[in-house]
Amino acid sequence: MNKTVSEFLPARRDLLKLGGYGLLGSFAEQAFWPVHARAAGHANPRGTARFAIVIELAGALSHIDSFDFKEGEGTPKDLDVRQVRNGLYLSNKLFPELSKEMDKITIVRSLKSHEVVHFRGQYYTQAGRPLNPAQAPEIPSVGSVVAYEYEKLRRESDTFPTYIGCGLDTSGCGALSTGFLPPRHSVLDINLQTGGGATSVEGEALQLLQERYRLLSELDKSLSPSRSGRDRSFTGFRSFQESAYQILGDARWPKVFQMADAEKARYGDNQVGLSCLFARNLVQADAGTRYIHIVHPDWDHHKAIFDHNAKSNHYIRCNEFDRAMANLIRDLAGAPSPREIGKTLLDETMVVMVTEFGRVPGALNGIAGRHHYNEAYLSLFAGGGVKPGRIIGNTDATGEKVIDTGWKYRKIQPRTENIYASIYSALGIDWRKEMTNTPSKRAYRYVDVLGATEFVSDDEIVDLFV
Repeated sequence: MNKTVSEFLPARRDLLKLGGYGLLGSFAEQAFWPVHARAAGHANPRGTARFAIVIELAGALSHIDSFDFKEGEGTPKDLDVRQVRNGLYLSNKLFPELSKEMDKITIVRSLKSHEVVHFRGQYYTQAGRPLNPAQAPEIPSVGSVVAYEYEKLRRESDTFPTYIGCGLDTSGCGALSTGFLPPRHSVLDINLQTGGGATSVEGEALQLLQERYRLLSELDKSLSPSRSGRDRSFTGFRSFQESAYQILGDARWPKVFQMADAEKARYGDNQVGLSCLFARNLVQADAGTRYIHIVHPDWDHHKAIFDHNAKSNHYIRCNEFDRAMANLIRDLAGAPSPREIGKTLLDETMVVMVTEFGRVPGALNGIAGRHHYNEAYLSLFAGGGVKPGRIIGNTDATGEKVIDTGWKYRKIQPRTENIYASIYSALGIDWRKEMTNTPSKRAYRYVDVLGATEFVSDDEIVDLFV
């Protein structure tokens, strides 16, 4: 009896639980290749990291109740705030684990956001620039830019996608497409709470898969002349087939999904905990993935922000994030680098916590929560060349105004653009590069100086590294 590969694999609906590539919204039919890229200014990328892990707190962390603590009318009585070091006070109730790891983490407290609504803010956090509806279809995510840049560095053994997302489907804007970049630089977005993903083939199933793929390749070769000049989505779909084939034949793929119960308990058996554990496994596998974007949803606490009876509150979300990021940093810091004696995987991995804006300082509002606030908020950085244990920038006594930007641009607050300039720099990418043959004919700069309403510096946050 003839067998098919499908007999050895999960049903299609189960595979779809993995998430997907951002193909449908891309400029697949206009994916110009090769892309025309050129330097638009002088940049000196540091190249201090091989991996980047971005943890997005979607909905907005309250800066004044967390890593820029300001006691005031809205402060609960049970936070158990303790001094971690000079200038840094943290709630031991909210962040008991990260309080022990702050010697490895640097805080930027002087950020300002262009946005004050979630859809636009979460787009901004993925794209590294404010939403411009006229250009949005052609704008790639930061992860896709990293994938494009790292393509030339991929080894024969690199079968995993360069860019992997965890829970991007829970973001208000979803997973962004590759824009004008070829679809092969898209994200593979995985939702770990569905239980999917640990799929591989071996033995008879692998032989069947190889034979089917050989036949498909022969058919594709014979038909390629007839597709000349037609819809570029043919090419994009073929690249997805190639990626899927490589993953299914790699025994390392199911291993990155293997999570012991003890590890789940340590990181947290929730979206951000499982995602950070998965990110650790991807870094340890070193199989081609270089950029991982994790979304931790449900931080939008306009009401009941500190209500213990609420289904979602800051106690719950802070504790989830606390365990996940603290254990990610510990594990990476405790794993020796396979490439350089005396270095660790944390030395090679930049871990960054981002959020779209802050929350209103002072007393709680009439429904016991905090609304959106974009004039001051913060971000955390660890590893990948970041000089640890410091605070960059400061706010006033209430956390309402930035009184010290903390970097050389004293009158310009750093933005999300500067966070990504720093990540690009750590990854060895010229963040001032621009691409000129876009569908709209407008140059795309990796870090754009033209913000939503005002000029933005396109520089990295140098003080993170020196």
